[in-house]
Amino acid sequence: MKLLPVHPILWSCLLILWASESESNTPDVCQDEKDPGNIHTQSPSRQAHCVEEAKVDDNFRCLYYPTNVLNCSWSFHTLERDAQLFVHISICDDDRAVHYPHLSSEERVGSRSLTLLEHEWSDVILHFNITLHGNWTVYTSRYEIDMLEVQSPPQNISASLRDGGLLVRWGLPQSGGKSKPPCFEYQLDMGDQERPKTVTAALSYTEHNADPTCTYRVRMRTRKTHGCQDPSHWSDWSHTVTVEPSVYKLSTLVIVSISLGIPMILLAVLLLLRHQRVSEVLFPPIPRPPPKYKGFLEKSDTFNLFHPAPPAEPVEEITKVEDMEQKPEKWEGHIQTFEKEGTSYCHAAPGQCI
Repeated sequence: MKLLPVHPILWSCLLILWASESESNTPDVCQDEKDPGNIHTQSPSRQAHCVEEAKVDDNFRCLYYPTNVLNCSWSFHTLERDAQLFVHISICDDDRAVHYPHLSSEERVGSRSLTLLEHEWSDVILHFNITLHGNWTVYTSRYEIDMLEVQSPPQNISASLRDGGLLVRWGLPQSGGKSKPPCFEYQLDMGDQERPKTVTAALSYTEHNADPTCTYRVRMRTRKTHGCQDPSHWSDWSHTVTVEPSVYKLSTLVIVSISLGIPMILLAVLLLLRHQRVSEVLFPPIPRPPPKYKGFLEKSDTFNLFHPAPPAEPVEEITKVEDMEQKPEKWEGHIQTFEKEGTSYCHAAPGQCI
């Protein structure tokens, strides 16, 4: 027996009632053990699904960013015009439901974002109730936090030209402490390549035969490998690291050496050009006598230079006569004359000094 068509207003009321019932039964939803990452369908018995499961899987996704923001988006713009869609998102902390408002929508293309700290939740459950031509089907998908986590870009990225190649090094993502290096794969965009280079389980990469005259702009992004997380999403691109050409890069030491070396080279050239004059100034010749005196100075005869003695100064004679009463017989024949300090003294009997 074919079901009678139901008025859209009635279907909207039914969807609202279903949403309220789902919210009231959210703890049971969190306790329901479903395989993470798989879509589970629920519809009345012996009723075909409204939309194929493969089409539903490609039309929504949830991502948990390093900024603690959970974003779930969906796009069902290919549904038939008569189809009705109701979306509800459940946040679970183990087996307990975490209630957040405004997690339901009837939009065919929409999204919901909320901030969730890592310790406040563990799973996200998405419910899509699609009704078409009197048939309804609920599509449910459960995701764990590790499956939705988007990695942060690699840390401490450095790039340099070395030994004719471009060497790029980086560190693990900010949340890399929970996973080992083999769990990460990276993409390097060096600005001059059509496709980014892919590197797995490594923290460095060397681009051989790099052009030293070229400017390289390196940026990276990362994600976990399929062996450690499935599905996995690429992180945002990191900041750009610029490598300038090494030919035109002069250090301060090179500039100072050039500034001091050029004047010294010019001074050395100037000294070579004016060597004779400069040598005469720096090393003057030793004074020598004329050649005509050479034979005279080489003689071994000893010669003396005599200087005439200056004429003696005349000595002024002073005669001092002493008048003493002596016996004449005692002074006779006794005359003494002496000089003392330019004075002549005469000692004789009275009348005998001249």
